[in-house]
Amino acid sequence: MFLVLRDYTNRFYSKTFQKTLSKQGIKFKLNTKVTGADKTDGKVFVKTEAAKDGKEETLEADVVLVSVGRRPYTKGLGLENIEVEVDNRGRIVIDDQFNTSIPGIKCIGDVTFGPMLAHKAEEEGIAAVEYLKSGHGHVNYNAIPSVVYTHPEVAWVGKTEQELKKEGVEFKIGKFPFAANSRAKTNQDSEGFVKIIAEKESDRILGVHIIGEFYGKLDGGWCILTPLRFRAKRRRDDL
Repeated sequence: MFLVLRDYTNRFYSKTFQKTLSKQGIKFKLNTKVTGADKTDGKVFVKTEAAKDGKEETLEADVVLVSVGRRPYTKGLGLENIEVEVDNRGRIVIDDQFNTSIPGIKCIGDVTFGPMLAHKAEEEGIAAVEYLKSGHGHVNYNAIPSVVYTHPEVAWVGKTEQELKKEGVEFKIGKFPFAANSRAKTNQDSEGFVKIIAEKESDRILGVHIIGEFYGKLDGGWCILTPLRFRAKRRRDDL
């Protein structure tokens, strides 16, 4: 199996995940684009080109899965008829209360900014109704989890190191490998780790990143702790 991928923002995170998948026999083609594909005698021949030197290569496969991201799908909604503003990526432009450029029309979910996740859209829907009813609404985007359902799973919630550095926030990192966890070793799923990012002075949890089998289920707990301003080191006044 070959994966043709771009580099990710969180390089340590992605390199660890890449190393784990490589042990399963998956080969990676980074900084490489697909230029074409032909199907012959039940086989698929994928043509690729390296971004750096333009080197061309042909990969043979039984099945090709195309996963190149998503974009807002607004065709057929008639946005042009009422002149709703969209940006250069086709996303409907909204303000911090989900209002579009047309008075009386709000927008949430996959056709506007942010991750295209059902639970994100659900929270935005609740907040939009709260704005309509009371004039007040809120979505904590730092508490919206993401999970990659692979083996092992990849899960995260909150801020990344890169985001905090860009914001000028001082932080510290705590990391625990599952290779040191008895249950993980017993289940023969000891690949991966838990990484907690906390504010340097207050010790408040800012982000949690996990690689490990079935550990996407743990992300829900961290989603509760993060907005409650829990600290990385448990203290009496946290309880």
